[in-house]
Amino acid sequence: MLGSMGVRSVQSSKAALGAAMLAALGLAGCPASRRAAPPPVPAVPPAEVAPPVAGAIRYRIVGDESLVVVLAYRGGTLASFGHNHVIASRALIGVIDLREPLTASTLDLYLPVAAFTVDEAELRSGRGPEFAAAVPDSAREGTRRNMLGESLLDAARFPAIVVRAVSLTGGPGTFAARLDVNVRGESHSLVVPVQVDRRGAERLHVTAKFTVEQSALGLTPFSVMLGALQVEDTLGVEVDLSARRVP
Repeated sequence: MLGSMGVRSVQSSKAALGAAMLAALGLAGCPASRRAAPPPVPAVPPAEVAPPVAGAIRYRIVGDESLVVVLAYRGGTLASFGHNHVIASRALIGVIDLREPLTASTLDLYLPVAAFTVDEAELRSGRGPEFAAAVPDSAREGTRRNMLGESLLDAARFPAIVVRAVSLTGGPGTFAARLDVNVRGESHSLVVPVQVDRRGAERLHVTAKFTVEQSALGLTPFSVMLGALQVEDTLGVEVDLSARRVP
């Protein structure tokens, strides 16, 4: 999901190398040739407007109380010139239809990619030395521009990542969720561990922490200079969803 690696300031003999790398990163963000107009995308996921199935209790995800974080790591022989990045989404839309048994429940989650943020200070804080270094504004802006560009998420044509939990196994608190993840208009299947906490009748809390390869989502990790500076294929993902029962 990461489109660029930030370049640290260098001195003396490293200046030319730094300039070359910056130029390469800038080219990655250039607009592409004329493309077909993007297809219309609904403002909310279809499950948001469709009624729940019989016997299900619907919970709506509370966007400003929920968070998805993606951790992207620098790689390559020139990795020391880059930064690790924290990508986040707080603009979450979706519903959870809770059924008995819980393994019959479903989740539909809609992540507008244009709302992704890069390297919020509070989200980098406390993550240890790998994320301790400050990231210049230019690196954050370049990362976001390339992440949303045609070669990666292609936000102009595919404005959202859509996640649906199609099955659950295990329980009672920790489950294995089989997810259908739609990225760039193509669906990919993942199985991830999730924890479900029923906080009374009105609230529901769902969390997950796992790794996923960009290549498993149909994405090619960003790289420049023949891979000397690149983003690692493996991403860390942290999900924290708060949902409130629909009256």
